[in-house]
Amino acid sequence: MNPALKPPGDATEAAARPKVSILIPVYNSQRFLAECLDSVLAQDFPEVEILIADDGSTDASLEIIQRYAAKDRRIRWWQNPRNLGQTRNHNACLEAARGEFIKFVHQDDKLLSASAIQKMVAALADNPAAKLAGSASEVIDDQSRLQERRESFEGGVWDGKQIIVAGLEATANRIGEPSVVMFRKADAGRGFLNDYQQLWDLEMWYHLLEQGDFVYLAEPLCAFRQHPAQQTNVNRLAGIGPNEMLLLIETYYARPWLRAIATQRMLINQARFLKKNRSKLSHRAELLRAEIKTQIKPASYPIYWLERRVLRLQAKAKKVLAWLSKPRSQSPAQTVLGASNR
Repeated sequence: MNPALKPPGDATEAAARPKVSILIPVYNSQRFLAECLDSVLAQDFPEVEILIADDGSTDASLEIIQRYAAKDRRIRWWQNPRNLGQTRNHNACLEAARGEFIKFVHQDDKLLSASAIQKMVAALADNPAAKLAGSASEVIDDQSRLQERRESFEGGVWDGKQIIVAGLEATANRIGEPSVVMFRKADAGRGFLNDYQQLWDLEMWYHLLEQGDFVYLAEPLCAFRQHPAQQTNVNRLAGIGPNEMLLLIETYYARPWLRAIATQRMLINQARFLKKNRSKLSHRAELLRAEIKTQIKPASYPIYWLERRVLRLQAKAKKVLAWLSKPRSQSPAQTVLGASNR
C-alpha cells in the first residue's frame, strides 16, 4: 500500500482527520468513473477525504484517477501491487480510511444530491444508536437513464434486527448496495468477510444491524447503475448467489434472537428458496429446510399464499400506472389529427 496512506501518527495529523471517508474501489471503469467522481466532488460537506483504490485496471481508469487527483487535494489514490478482487479491495479502502464515517461510492454509481453526504452524516449523528444509514435510490442504465426508483422502507429509525428479518423474508438485499449506505468505521472494524463474493455487502449490513438501529432516508440520494458488465451480473451468471444466501441463512438461523422473532413469512420464504435452488446447493440446504419447516404452522400457508396473490396484483397495478404515466411521443395519426384541428 502507498506509504502516504498510513494512519496519522501525531496530534496535528489526528486533528486534521476528515469526518467522512469516501471510498471508491476501482477496476476497469473508464466508461463511468468520471461521472462517479464528478458527483463526489460536487458534495457540499467539507470534511471529507476521497480514497480511490485501483485494483490493477487495464483500461484508462488510472489516467482518469490521476487527472482528478491533480485537480483536488482531497483525493488520495493508489494501485494495488496485485489484483485483490472485489471484497479484499473494499477492505483495503476501509483499512486506509481515516474518517469517522464511511461512505462507499461504487465506480459505476453516482450521488444524486450535492448534500447526500451531509444528510447521511446528520442521520447517523442525530441517532447515536443507529449503526447503519441508508436511503432510497434510483436505478439507472448505461446511458444514465432512469429505470426505477427504489424505496424499500418508510423514512425513519428502525430496529436493526427487524430489518434483518425483513431481508430474510425477501431472501434479497432490501437495504441496497454499498453506494446507498453509510456507517461508522468503528462499528465495521472486522471488515467484509472474504467468504463472500456476491453477498459480502449484505452480510456486513446484517453484522452492523445486529449491533443497533437502521436509519432510513426516503429521499433518493444515490443512483445505482445496472449494465451487462457489472460484477453483480458476472456473479449471477456464475451462480454464486444461491450458495452465499444459504450460508447467510444458516448463519442467522442459528442465532437464538432470530428464532425468537422470526415471522412465518420469513420461514416459508426461506424454505421455498431452499427448495427452489436445491439443485444448485449442497445437502446442507435440505437439512436446513427440514428444520425450518418444523417451525412453520400449517395455518400459515393459506394466509401466506393469499398475501402473495394480493401483493402480485398490487405490483402489476403499480407497473400499469407507471406505464400510463410515462410521456409518449405522438403517433403519426395523432399528429395528423392535431394538424387538422388547428
